[in-house]
Amino acid sequence: MALNIVVCLKQIPNPDLQFQVAPDGLDIKRDGLNYKINGSDEYALEEAVRLKEKNGGRVVAITIGPKRAESMLREALAKGADEAVRVAYDDPAAFDVGKVARILAAAVKMIPHDLVLTGVQSDDYSNSATGGLVAGLLGLPHVSVVTKVQVQGATLEAWSELEGGLQRKYSVGLPALLSIQFGANIPRYAPLPAIMRAARVPIKEIAPAALGFASWEAVALPYTFAVRGLAPPGAQDHAEMISGSPEEQAKTLARLLREKGFVRR
Repeated sequence: MALNIVVCLKQIPNPDLQFQVAPDGLDIKRDGLNYKINGSDEYALEEAVRLKEKNGGRVVAITIGPKRAESMLREALAKGADEAVRVAYDDPAAFDVGKVARILAAAVKMIPHDLVLTGVQSDDYSNSATGGLVAGLLGLPHVSVVTKVQVQGATLEAWSELEGGLQRKYSVGLPALLSIQFGANIPRYAPLPAIMRAARVPIKEIAPAALGFASWEAVALPYTFAVRGLAPPGAQDHAEMISGSPEEQAKTLARLLREKGFVRR
């Protein structure tokens, strides 16, 4: 059965970077950061492309974010997505997972879909909430922490990872939403010809009015949510924060291990 698949992607600051808290205490300093596709979303994208290759159909990659997120969408196109959509939401942090889910659900509703895929969580906030919230807003069955997917006619078989290495197998009617686990597959590299083709593909941009919102600030939520502060963790008993370059951190760690008696001099 050919599937119309929508895969939801998020662009995050490269987690290998050293982050600093912004002066207002509500976000990190974003000047000069470089960005990449969210870790588990890479596996969701790969799963979407594999399902298309095996069963036929079409893959649409969608994100909510500023203009810079288009580089991630072009990467998705180079790896096998057929279309890319950016919901033009310019808040660089987008802390409110409920608001993001409501906007994302409204956008996905506009796209023909038999299957919606997300990553299991974001590397920056780790809420593990977006997939479930979008599924609830769209009225779709949802399976999370998915490690394997097979199409069986008008249904899917999805394997979900449990504690202790166990797997639970679900049979899910379509349309459905699955949140894909880290390591579910091996994401591919985009070949150079595909990268060059993707650079010429137009990316569809969606504004608030197209989704029925007067503005992003007008997105109605059933609760009030606000970030009150952001700070690095303080040192606790028997703990010490290590900063500096990787080489400096390694030297500091070696010194601390010697001082604590874990390594002989």
